Amino acid sequence: MSLYKPGRPTEVKPLDPSNTRKVPSAKGEYRIINSNTREVVYVGVSKDLNRRMHDHIRSGKLSGDNSIFAYKQADGRASQARINDHERSKIEQHKPELNQRAGGAGRPYKR
Repeated sequence: MSLYKPGRPTEVKPLDPSNTRKVPSAKGEYRIINSNTREVVYVGVSKDLNRRMHDHIRSGKLSGDNSIFAYKQADGRASQARINDHERSKIEQHKPELNQRAGGAGRPYKR
């Protein structure tokens, strides 16, 4: 079972309201990309991609016209452990400047 469908992440300009409605409220992986350099500056995972994108807009990580929010929706059967492992590998691959931790730890959750 694959975590994500093959292919590149879907990219949206986060400050364009018509694009922000396209981002699903589903779990998955996301990247913040500098549109001028195409450099991945942040990698993360979320249980709600749309909410996380808006969190980053409010915090300033996604600001101006030079930011792209790229995402891939996770397969509904993917375990959180596998999603966290994938996040760690993408942080290692891209070495994004805004990631402060190695990633993949996730937040504590209640059963």
